[in-house]
Amino acid sequence: MYTVFVVDDDLPVLQYLKEALPWEAVQCRLGGCFQDPEEALSAAGASQVDILVTDIGMPGMDGMALTRAMRALHPGLKVVILSCHDEFDYAQQALKLHVTDYVLKETMTAGLIGDLLKQMKEALDAERSSEAAKRDMEAKVKQNDSLLRQAFMLQTIQSPLLHVQEWERRAREYGIDLSRGERVPVLAFPDRPREAVARFRTPELLRDTAENVLAEALGTGACEVFPYQQGELLLLFPFSSEHRIGSWKRVEEMLRTQQKCLLQYAKVSYSFLIGLPCKEPLRLKENLAALAGLGKERFYMPHGAVGRMEQALPVADLGDELLAQYVPALEDFRQLVLQEKTDSIAATVGQWMGVMRENRFHPVEVKEWMLKIVLEIRLRLKSLQMNPTSFSSGLLHHDVMELASLQELGEWLQHFLNQAVECAGRIRKESKRREVLECQRFVASKWQERVGLEEAAAHLHLHPNYLSRLFKRETGENFVEFVTRTKMEKAKELLERTDKTVEEIAAMLSYENKNYFTKLFKAHAGALPSAYRSAKKR
Repeated sequence: MYTVFVVDDDLPVLQYLKEALPWEAVQCRLGGCFQDPEEALSAAGASQVDILVTDIGMPGMDGMALTRAMRALHPGLKVVILSCHDEFDYAQQALKLHVTDYVLKETMTAGLIGDLLKQMKEALDAERSSEAAKRDMEAKVKQNDSLLRQAFMLQTIQSPLLHVQEWERRAREYGIDLSRGERVPVLAFPDRPREAVARFRTPELLRDTAENVLAEALGTGACEVFPYQQGELLLLFPFSSEHRIGSWKRVEEMLRTQQKCLLQYAKVSYSFLIGLPCKEPLRLKENLAALAGLGKERFYMPHGAVGRMEQALPVADLGDELLAQYVPALEDFRQLVLQEKTDSIAATVGQWMGVMRENRFHPVEVKEWMLKIVLEIRLRLKSLQMNPTSFSSGLLHHDVMELASLQELGEWLQHFLNQAVECAGRIRKESKRREVLECQRFVASKWQERVGLEEAAAHLHLHPNYLSRLFKRETGENFVEFVTRTKMEKAKELLERTDKTVEEIAAMLSYENKNYFTKLFKAHAGALPSAYRSAKKR
């Protein structure tokens, strides 16, 4: 409904219009009746007003002055003037103010004013519909222009540059004229693309929002903005090699400002990679392609970075070294969960992320390595009957492989470990036989040592005979059988994950006699250790 203000210093007129007009029938709402035009103007500053019905002759501020003042607040305001005067001068003033209608009070009826309100309501509907159609058309034109700019940039990067003059002609249409000076390309990309896309629902909407923010913040002529893909943008800044230091500083300062704008208005953190200045089409194409191809190097950039392409360190091919870090890392993270060391999670994750950053392993290998660790922890929780549905292997794989940076991977891992610790603690507290779970955790943490019933009982402050009976009743196996099974499961893991010999694994598990270890392993796994390893590597 549209809001109507009625202003007249004659109280009976106000009462008549308030009570006699069919407000619901004309689909309007009475926003207020005022004898004082100053009071009406003050109220109009605090609320939307669509239609004004006002007397023309009032003390202090007359109807014409009130109309001008309220139009300044609400430009689309429709106005009906009520007057006791039929003189031409008043009508002429009303005409200049584009007053919708001029009604003499002596001929005024509720039906007449009601018809006028209905007409103005229809006029407002038509105007709003027209404005909406205009906005839709402008949005479509802008979107089409954005798609054309994106297509031009994709073609520049991905296709051979066979016709330089034709490329230069099209580039000038988008504001790129290399004959007038150098350009330095910049790649803008969201630090947490998965989170950002989820917030904006689609990568296209994220990209369009970021493009609009940058275009508004940079202004005309500061640089050219081109949408790229997955929320990424390519920017081309003017550059002067004659004033190289000043040009670099200006570009970096502008990018820092844009980061703040994107964070403030789009609520998204962006980083920037700056290419090399160039003034030839082929050189620009090479620069753009190089920037777009730095996906692996971007993985190690901190969030909110503004860096230069030539300073990006290469990613190393050190898969074997990464694999060698698997067992110690798994043990660190597993102990955090089993011993519920919430306070140590951030430090331990930070330590291992530091190892990744120092060695700069391939991002895909890092994510696969981390996925194996979290899946192993999930299996461990499952073996303790702590298998929450939120830890499904499919979801874990999807989440880990979509992480775009080492920093995001570390944050995700901290969240996962906190959930795992919380789950382990909750199940432990809910267990009727907490002593049994604590005993199992104690044995699991001592897999490299000889653990006896007496030692476990002392750790739990229980009598050995009581622990033995309790363990058998709650788990269905005796203490020695559980210790053996735990060590054999660890032996399987070491055979699968490491190149250590059977003798070395037996020694790690505190078995001095290799033959005895082999006999136990075959009874548990159904195959000799060497045969088990061979079968797993096929």
